[in-house]
Amino acid sequence: MTTGTTRAQGNRWLILAVVAGCFLPVAADATILNVAVPSLTETLGASAHNVLWIADIYPLMMVGLVLVTGPLGDRIGHKRLMLTGLVVFGAASAACALSLSPTALIGARAALATGASLIIPATLAIIRQVFDDARERAIAIGVWSAVAAGGAAIGPVAGGLILEHFWWGAVFLINLPLAAAAIILVSVLLTNHPAQHKEPWEPLSPLLGITGVIGVVYAVKSLAHRGTPLWEAWLPGLAGLAALTWFTRRQLTSTHPMLDLSLFRARSFRVGTVAATVPVLVLVGFELQLAQDLQFVHGMSPKEAGLFLLPMPLATFAAGPLAGLLVSRHGLRVVIPVGLTVAALGYAGIAASADRPASLILTTSLILIGAGHGAVQTVASDAIMTGAPPHQAGAAASVESVSYEVGAGLGIALLGSLMAGLYTSNFTPSTTVAAQIPPTASDSIGEALAATEKLPGPAAQAVTSAARDAFTAGYRITAIVAAAVVTAVAVGTAVAMHRGRPRPPEPASEQPDQQPAVDVPRA
Repeated sequence: MTTGTTRAQGNRWLILAVVAGCFLPVAADATILNVAVPSLTETLGASAHNVLWIADIYPLMMVGLVLVTGPLGDRIGHKRLMLTGLVVFGAASAACALSLSPTALIGARAALATGASLIIPATLAIIRQVFDDARERAIAIGVWSAVAAGGAAIGPVAGGLILEHFWWGAVFLINLPLAAAAIILVSVLLTNHPAQHKEPWEPLSPLLGITGVIGVVYAVKSLAHRGTPLWEAWLPGLAGLAALTWFTRRQLTSTHPMLDLSLFRARSFRVGTVAATVPVLVLVGFELQLAQDLQFVHGMSPKEAGLFLLPMPLATFAAGPLAGLLVSRHGLRVVIPVGLTVAALGYAGIAASADRPASLILTTSLILIGAGHGAVQTVASDAIMTGAPPHQAGAAASVESVSYEVGAGLGIALLGSLMAGLYTSNFTPSTTVAAQIPPTASDSIGEALAATEKLPGPAAQAVTSAARDAFTAGYRITAIVAAAVVTAVAVGTAVAMHRGRPRPPEPASEQPDQQPAVDVPRA
């Protein structure tokens, strides 16, 4: 063991704190704009389509990029990878804050994703390398997972508090001092250790991954947007499916795959990947709708909405490390289904209290969602990272990162598109009022409320009421769908883990004292 490695392990808990601090703004940026949607809609003139892409381009870009950056960290060293990511992340944050149009913000968010894609796999790989003891590593990954789920949950809280005093771009400027401090600490504490055996690097696989996922997601969003020609949805969708198929075949046949699919032969690795992907899909996708419900429908300010959501990240941060301890006693087959069931109860509670924002049921539901997701993300990450040998820490980190980002990207796309379709179908203002508003008012509640600024009092009130009723109806159904999806994953993982459980050996005979039916030579 080298002196640098020994020193790193001696400072392992301090290194964990620094790594978690590097990862927190990356995780929070997936959702920090949720409470800024009203400000974006008004200041930049962002349409519903723009808003979905502003939120979605960040995780979708990372889906393909982390396929490169995980193995790249094994090649050049994870310290160097993280430092590069922090520099890019800080510069892109400044570009986001200074964006003057939706298109510019989408481009800056893509650059932000590039920096984040360098940071995420480096954090996981460093934890895997620094913590040798299995119990300590489980706790460390539990902290990382709590930051992953908690960061997504705390994003709207932080965004709401910032927007109370500053303009929407300030939610990105907060990243600059954090990135600067992280660069100093990482430089001092960590030693760079590139792998001795370096795999070849090729750019086609991540390009196929990004193209495939964005093509499919674009098709989903286009189908949910009224008036979009079918060819505009089907062509990108088919191209995306073709790219994903090519990507998968390339990984299966390549001597040096970018994403080592052989890791999925382990049952716990497969279950961990599913448990890391689908719940994040539901959490991130639904949280965007939750933040809009609190502000557009119930009239909360960004600060009020952020503080109202605070029980969710607090429960997430508390449940993550606790689940890391429980999994060593009860195993994946207990912790994952129980955690998902708890989260499903939370979504069901939100569906039951959709028209009562200040109710005890809704607050309890937020706690259940946060605790359930925090626990599941912890044990899922541990299953993924410990299922790979140490020399494939970067590859395993890529799988974990891809799982998280695929879940976040598809969650915004699928649940956002579902919500958009439900809102459009339920938005039915009177014929007289409908003639006075633009057609885009039926696309989203934000555009409908923006249209009321040019209407006389009674007409504006009628449009506002119709928009809020339509959003609430769609929001309740979306919560029910979220509960159903999480429940299905809970049942599926429980069945999968039960089938893989080894059977106890059968007794040789019902009478243990009976002599065996063979001749035994006597002394």
